[in-house]
Amino acid sequence: MRVLILNQTFHPDTAATAQLMWDLARHLDTAGHGVSVITSRAFYGTDRLHDTARERYGSAIDVRRVGGTHFGKSSRLGVAGRLSDFGSFYAAAARELWAVETPDVILALTSPPMVATLAVALKAYRAALGARAPRVVYHVMDLYPDAAEAAGALKRGGPLARGLAAFTSRTLRRADATIALGRDMRERVLTQYVADAAERDALARRLHVVPPWADDVQLHPLAKQDNPLAAALGLAGTFNVVYSGNLGVAHDVATIVDAVELTRRRRGLCWVFIGGGVASERLGAEAARRAWPHFRALPFFPRDELNASLNLADVHLVSQLPAFTGVVVPSKLFGAMAVGRPTVIVGPADAECSRVLREHDAGLVVPNGDARGLAAAVERLRDDAECRTRMGCNARDALAAHYSAAVAMARIEQILEDACRGRPR
Repeated sequence: MRVLILNQTFHPDTAATAQLMWDLARHLDTAGHGVSVITSRAFYGTDRLHDTARERYGSAIDVRRVGGTHFGKSSRLGVAGRLSDFGSFYAAAARELWAVETPDVILALTSPPMVATLAVALKAYRAALGARAPRVVYHVMDLYPDAAEAAGALKRGGPLARGLAAFTSRTLRRADATIALGRDMRERVLTQYVADAAERDALARRLHVVPPWADDVQLHPLAKQDNPLAAALGLAGTFNVVYSGNLGVAHDVATIVDAVELTRRRRGLCWVFIGGGVASERLGAEAARRAWPHFRALPFFPRDELNASLNLADVHLVSQLPAFTGVVVPSKLFGAMAVGRPTVIVGPADAECSRVLREHDAGLVVPNGDARGLAAAVERLRDDAECRTRMGCNARDALAAHYSAAVAMARIEQILEDACRGRPR
């Protein structure tokens, strides 16, 4: 089977989809499949470029990095710069997609939004010519235009949002299979994107749930006293609540800020935020303005230090705003589970991550806006070592059984193979 992965980011980028697709590409390569990747020459969200436009990894991973503008998220052009980056990637990726040897199946993601339309367009074009057409598997990492509407970037139900929704609906109908990250996302797709009952039933048979995964070999529990990074950062002797990853528009920063303020006099407690994102600047400004003594902000760590950085935590923190239920599934939860730590989620009870925690007794769920509840959850886990240990062990066991890289990638490989054979599974 020859698989083409279409996504704006890829290894060695630090974006979540880049790392997940790197894992998948290596898995498919090891399994004997041919893998090609069409991705951007620019590092995601920055104005930096990869050194080369063509790279080869493993025995058969062929990476093609296409050009285009690269203003990045911090450009003074703002939205115009981002749209230019997206538009130029669409154009360059389309040229490359039409030029390469037709694969058996295209795995098209959602970065940038709507890029999967290129894959279904190629499929339709080649079918119309009577030529061999690729199968298409649509891997929905973020649901658009829902994400833009939830973030306030698009008027909900406005003309542009309706037009983009029509593109998504068309892609869902024409893809041979679709992968959603959670049950909430699957439910949203089926209820909002297909009106006809017969089409909904047909889509349901092709719509699979594969949550984000974590590598339970690379990521494993490590006691803080055995973690050199904890000692180097002066975090070996504190009770650490760690948020690791992007902090953006989908996350409930207001509740977190209020909870950090409520606990400022709790001795031995430290809130540690690792990573970046548009909301991290706001959080940093609040920390400086309020002079929090128990707050640390750290940059992203390279992948070979990820296990040490995740094991800085006694408790992990994940957040999601209600408007993003069924739109995104925070992948950071699964890294926390891999290192055997409980997680406190600030978010809706029906979101996928909240369901996972409750089903496996792997942490606590706090409603959005309940800063006192968040502070109380942290204090409960700090004071109850038995509960903390039990939930951490449950998290690790659940990850290994249901959400490990091996489990998820075998499932995706099967979906790709079934799509090539022309049968839903």
